Amino acid sequence: MAVPSALWYAFPAAPPHHPQSMTPEEKPPKGRGWTRAVQEAGPYLGMGIGLAVTVLVCLGAGYWLDGKLGTEPLFFLLGGLFGMAAAGYHFYKTAAARPK
Repeated sequence: MAVPSALWYAFPAAPPHHPQSMTPEEKPPKGRGWTRAVQEAGPYLGMGIGLAVTVLVCLGAGYWLDGKLGTEPLFFLLGGLFGMAAAGYHFYKTAAARPK
């Protein structure tokens, strides 16, 4: 179906939107009270679940590997240690990225 020429002139193609970086003066102010607390806690809200899942996946992989190789507690313990180290590293990176 062809577009009538009257519609083409009435609704030309919009130029692409290129967001520009905002200066600190142009940025909207942070909220007050509860809103500000949630905004500041946002990066940390899901971190607890992420840390727990990391440790549990590593423990599960160690348990599976122990079952395949017949080395009962070895890889389970190594998986737990690796999971805790990976979770600690992720926590450190998240906490270090927090603006001061």
